[in-house]
Amino acid sequence: MQSTEIESWTLETLDAATTWGARPSIYAHVEAAVNALEEPAFLGELPLPDGAVEAESAAAGAVFGSELSVADERLRAKQIAKAVRDLLADSSVPNLRHLARLLSRGPVLGVLDDVLAEVVARGELQPDRFHRLAMFLIREAPERELVKLGIGMLGVLVGCDEREVLLTIGRHEEFTLFAAVALAATLERPQVSLWALAKGARAWGRIHAVERLAESLSADPDPGELGAQTFESIRAWLVREGYRNAVMDDYLALTCARAGRLEQALAADIVDDALLDGAAGILAALLRAGPAEHIEDYGEAPQVAQAYLRHLSRRPGHRPLDLIHLLVAEQLREFIAPVGDELEDDATLRALGWDLDCRAAVIEMAGQVVARSEWSEQVEAGLAGEDELRFHQADAAAQLLGIDSWPHHHRRVVAEPLHSQSWFPLVHTEDAARLDVAIELARAHLPLDAIATGPADEPGLGPEFDVHDTLLIVVHGLVDRSGKGAELLAAALRSPATRIRRGAVRVLSTWGEGLGGLEPALRAAEAIEPDRDLRSDMQTVLASSAV
Repeated sequence: MQSTEIESWTLETLDAATTWGARPSIYAHVEAAVNALEEPAFLGELPLPDGAVEAESAAAGAVFGSELSVADERLRAKQIAKAVRDLLADSSVPNLRHLARLLSRGPVLGVLDDVLAEVVARGELQPDRFHRLAMFLIREAPERELVKLGIGMLGVLVGCDEREVLLTIGRHEEFTLFAAVALAATLERPQVSLWALAKGARAWGRIHAVERLAESLSADPDPGELGAQTFESIRAWLVREGYRNAVMDDYLALTCARAGRLEQALAADIVDDALLDGAAGILAALLRAGPAEHIEDYGEAPQVAQAYLRHLSRRPGHRPLDLIHLLVAEQLREFIAPVGDELEDDATLRALGWDLDCRAAVIEMAGQVVARSEWSEQVEAGLAGEDELRFHQADAAAQLLGIDSWPHHHRRVVAEPLHSQSWFPLVHTEDAARLDVAIELARAHLPLDAIATGPADEPGLGPEFDVHDTLLIVVHGLVDRSGKGAELLAAALRSPATRIRRGAVRVLSTWGEGLGGLEPALRAAEAIEPDRDLRSDMQTVLASSAV
């Protein structure tokens, strides 16, 4: 972006060494890390040199919003926009430092659109100068909010191709969202660049890069000079890998199913295992009651479910399937199964495309998948292994197949008693002898004295309260088990975390007259309880137990 005008404005007065001293450039820091990686490795949680608190990703703010009021955001946007205009008029160190101070007061994400709109609204923008300042902020700034502002400024310059710079800085998930927006706004055909950006991210950056990629495919389905094969490769990646992320697959499942044309991919007579695994992951995410869109929002779900199960049901026995397919097949069957013994028309399901013929076909094919012979061996291997995800898949499958997984949960609790996720199934058992074993494990391994330091007005957040949460999980297994684990409940009543004490009181409310011998302990707790509402709950339970 060259300009023919002769002007006195120059970036030489903003020499990085003069302005920021020895503070390192964030871009150079990220670039060095990227160059040291072997593709397709992720950059990971690379600490940035500006010393700011690392967020899981700046892009999470696009989901959860800002804490500032609308009025505060507008004022801050105007202040930052004026500082940018001042710097564009006079490239002085004081002006740059003033801009940096404004940005240091909080994330720029919530106000960036307003800032850029305010800067360009007057029609006085000089593209060459604007471009040079944006690149200076990206390449030289030692503070992340300045870098984000620079990336946002690039996004205003339609036709400005700085994809190499954006793909480099976007490899760090603090900047992936900003890079994705800039690429989508400035490139005529951004799909390949957005694809590369998405493949280099794994958490919120993956989510936002894939969302922009899907939008670009929908807005411009003609591949043009990129070629049809390139678009097919992108779509194939979306339904096999693109939806997977370190936050929650649910956020991208529907986006990738639609943009990747999953229904068309599964319509083929022969499909690869990667597609079947991808379809399983997408369907599993859509069938969960999570925070994103569900299977009810996917119009092609009946078509996809039938095609997916058709491929599974035709699979010869000598070619085993992965355990995830058993779980998804059963989830699909449960989703459209009849309330009673007979399959009857359901108006709600029919409106979503699940008519009687479709439901009957899904139930039949899902049953064939569940009846395959390889599952028991995979379940036993998963339960005996150490991989956390595989263990939970195997545990879910064990419940479906009637395989006893309690001994494996016992083994995992013994190995890691303070933090094991296996405490929940260990104590939620109908076998009285097994419950006694679980209670004795908790007595022997949980630091009850360290937990029972006395009540406080403490929310109980942070890793130091993990063991309190473990105790609460055990205590929740004592509902309607009057007298069982009284020592554990007594310790929970004296936890400084209010929610732990509240959980103990709720369990005691199911114990009836005498509270299993814990009435004196509850009276002592009520006398010193600092939370008024919880103290009232304690009084109610004491009164009920007396009656």
